[in-house]
Amino acid sequence: MSSPSSSHQATAANAELTMEELDSLICDAITKRQSDFVTMDNLHLVDQHMLLEMVLAVYPFTPALDRKACIVFLDMNDALRPILEKSFITRSFKELVEHPLIRALNPTDYKKQGVSQLPSSDSNGSFVSTFETDYRGDSAQTFINVTNHYAHESASSADVKPYNKAISVIQSSGMGKSRMVDEVGDSVFTIPANLREKLAEGLQAYPPADEELREYLEDNFGKGDNQIQAKYAAFIMAVCDTTKAKLESLFKAQDLKGSELAKAWAGHLKYGQSDDEVGENRRQFYRDVIALANKHISEFSNASVDHSTFPNKDELKNIFSELLASARQILKCIAPEHSGTTTACYFYFDEAHNLTVPPKVIEGVRSWTLYHNLGKVLAELSTLPIFFVFLSTNSHLQKFAPVARDYPSYRASDGSFLIPPFTELPFNIFVPEMYKTLETSNKARSLANACTTEVMSGMGRPLWFAHYQRWNAQQRNSTESLKAQKVDDIITFANEKLTLQGGTKDHVAESELAALSIRVGITFDSRTPASRKAEARQVESHMRIVYAIPEHREYMRTGCSSEPILAEAASRFLNRTNNKAGIAVSAPRILAENIQKGFLAKGERGELCGRLLVTVAHDIAIGEYPDVVNPLLKDPQPRFHQPVPVLTFLRALFASCHHNIVLGATSMTGENDGLKLETAFEKAFVCFSHFALAQDSKMLEAECLQTALFRGMAMQAKDNQYSIDAVIPIHMGPITNPITAETTSAINLQFKNRKVSQHCSVDRMITVPNLEQPVISIIFEFGVKSSKSLVASCQVTRPNLHDTHSGPDPDHNHYVFVARGCTSRTYEAIPEEVEKCYKAILAADGLKDDFPRANIPESWALVQELRPSYGGTSAMDEWKNSKAIKSSNWLTLDTKGVAPSGSSAKATSNQPRLIRSHGVKQDLEKLASDQSSILGSSQSHKGSRFTLKDETPIPARQNSKSQSSSNNALPGPSTKTRQQLRSPPASATHNESRSEMKENELEDEENGLKGKTTKTSRGNGRKSRDSVGEGSPKKKTRR
Repeated sequence: MSSPSSSHQATAANAELTMEELDSLICDAITKRQSDFVTMDNLHLVDQHMLLEMVLAVYPFTPALDRKACIVFLDMNDALRPILEKSFITRSFKELVEHPLIRALNPTDYKKQGVSQLPSSDSNGSFVSTFETDYRGDSAQTFINVTNHYAHESASSADVKPYNKAISVIQSSGMGKSRMVDEVGDSVFTIPANLREKLAEGLQAYPPADEELREYLEDNFGKGDNQIQAKYAAFIMAVCDTTKAKLESLFKAQDLKGSELAKAWAGHLKYGQSDDEVGENRRQFYRDVIALANKHISEFSNASVDHSTFPNKDELKNIFSELLASARQILKCIAPEHSGTTTACYFYFDEAHNLTVPPKVIEGVRSWTLYHNLGKVLAELSTLPIFFVFLSTNSHLQKFAPVARDYPSYRASDGSFLIPPFTELPFNIFVPEMYKTLETSNKARSLANACTTEVMSGMGRPLWFAHYQRWNAQQRNSTESLKAQKVDDIITFANEKLTLQGGTKDHVAESELAALSIRVGITFDSRTPASRKAEARQVESHMRIVYAIPEHREYMRTGCSSEPILAEAASRFLNRTNNKAGIAVSAPRILAENIQKGFLAKGERGELCGRLLVTVAHDIAIGEYPDVVNPLLKDPQPRFHQPVPVLTFLRALFASCHHNIVLGATSMTGENDGLKLETAFEKAFVCFSHFALAQDSKMLEAECLQTALFRGMAMQAKDNQYSIDAVIPIHMGPITNPITAETTSAINLQFKNRKVSQHCSVDRMITVPNLEQPVISIIFEFGVKSSKSLVASCQVTRPNLHDTHSGPDPDHNHYVFVARGCTSRTYEAIPEEVEKCYKAILAADGLKDDFPRANIPESWALVQELRPSYGGTSAMDEWKNSKAIKSSNWLTLDTKGVAPSGSSAKATSNQPRLIRSHGVKQDLEKLASDQSSILGSSQSHKGSRFTLKDETPIPARQNSKSQSSSNNALPGPSTKTRQQLRSPPASATHNESRSEMKENELEDEENGLKGKTTKTSRGNGRKSRDSVGEGSPKKKTRR
């Protein structure tokens, strides 16, 4: 936009013009340039920017803008167009120059009003206004670059021959699909179409649909595939011919090219568009297109020799030739000098999923979907620089992005390459603006300020910010806002988007799964069609995000990213579903049911159970702690996305009989003046409404956990993360204090689903290296069914090492607990009536569970002889060349990790470790007795004695030269370096005999194969943390 021109006609001397004088000056300017106007009777659309340029050049209180700046300004502020038209007809410009959008151009006036110099037309809170704000993010340009890449590849390489130049944009609702292609239309010539089905009364969506076009394209009853292809070819021809005629009529005299022509054309079609319906220009355009298409198809049919067989193969070929000629003519009109190696024109179909509905009649009429028939037509234009784009909010992957084998087989003669779907849409684009708003308002980045809908709406998909701005604008009760349709507050709106209010019983179950997935993070098992269908439904209707669709399109990678607004909506839904039973009852039921349906990946049961458990405890704690709501804020405030005291959270997690043990615990060393946990964390808060996946270990550090605190998310550790499975950030101090690295601590979590507790060391240095900051670590031993103490704090006593010990002890302020079992005896967060649900969640199902005749001994014995895995007894019998192997001597070893036929799953390297023979057992026992103690070789831990309160201490062992590490142990102390923390396992716990442990080892080895997962797990070939057996000499891989 240009700055005020030196030739501005209004100077300080004439700044006191009366309105009559101003009108006279503007009218004189119009008269001088009347030959430039299309007509002097009314103001044509293409002349609006010219009139605005004249007014701003004369008006003394605004800068003069050049032609391009006026075009941009009007595109951003459609509300001025009818006022310009009215002013031109009446030759009175008072209403125009006093409009807030014009006054905002005044470099002095806008500062007084506190508005931006070039505000968008969003003061009325309408849908239209959200499309008129400046576009954020790089998705639009990336989309152009991606399509140009495929266009260039198809033009320059014979190896890449696309079936057609069509690309689908598949993504969850509210991610900005329609806004992206709308922005593309301002740079590259674009023809828009919206095929959304008619909505039920009271429902509204934007952009509005081209209803007549939708009816035309879907009206194909009784037509065969060839007839539909002829009709669609005639339609594309009519679009090309009508567009060419419109361009020559409207813009030929202005000699517009490139992006200027694209922008002018887009403005012409958008003129007069409202929240509810398209503008008259676009409506008339498609009326003309449909009329011309019907004329074309009538002419083709009349020329046919046999009307009953129209069109035959030759006739269809001729129609395609006519289509190609029309397409070349429109390209000559909009881009006469185009190279052909990039995209010159886009034609997009928004809400195109109805075209993918399979035909009701297969034999004798048609066998292809409308989408496939249209694709065949578009294949005829694959050599031209025209890209066809299909967008849909509600698309099943199987229908809208069909795999190659589902596409009509003879496409190979036209081209073999189907362009993969585009999923790269903007996310978190308003976060910088949110932070800037806090800064300019002198508000700290505190938990109190973070937990407001104003801040929360700036995180996640663009939809939340846009809707919040609409809602906020309507609270001003201005004249324009009263005209716009009222919208719900942001949390109510998010709940409706998430849960499909008023849906069927199946929709309720899908909504429950969606809500739980947002909060605890759920991965689908894409090996099965049922799971893939369920996952697609989550994307289609429940806000799940698509991260990637592979080129083969057999499955897609999806997930739930951190969106505080959506997490709040999910929290409210989970606490009121199932007749308001509450999340403690509903959530485990939902998770268990979906596991039994086979929808979910099976490689992380223990971790999933752990994330669910602490999430339930969080919500219980919210109910026990008064809402932290600023009464001065008018926004509907979150109820669950709120900070709660650490002590309240721990009370909600553990059963009341364990509260004294937990709250009265001292640090592992007990050397911090015996400071109890309840004192150390008296003014500390946790704030997590959902879990997010950490990409690397750095994300678990205090500096990065600041971001997690502000977003209200706990962190799920990456695959094979050393020592820690999840982290709940802690803010030390009042919630009004700024969040800093110095005020950030953590609750480190380890989740184990094994039969016997083993020594576990938790490295507090991973999350909080500041040794003066108190830290909590909890080891969840879900598989332990009996123990003297279900919850115990961990202690370690050390000899006096003043002469060798240097630096502070890392466990000086480290509070560590072990919690055993997964019942109401251990956890307050587990009601007794849902214990069976947690048992189902943690159940170790495998090959025998999937074998339909496992109850027939002979059948199961033969399956075992197929050697899906080797057991110790069978291996020794084979070695000794036994003549027969009795099935009764077989170890019932689970082989869940064996990939099913046709699966792309890869086995992990975590192979079973079995007791092979008496000699081997003796060797293992001797090796275990020679191993170094849990305290490693660190001098600071030499001679230390590690105990669990109320249990018999484990005697210290001598270090050996050869050391190995394991996380599968009872909680051990940290050392100053992470290398020193890699502690060897104990051969058995203090209260178990070695023979007992061997039996348990074999049981756990059955679970050992259960960690093998499919590509849907977090990373290919994921090693399940649950799969590491007792006494394992392997530590978790550190990255």
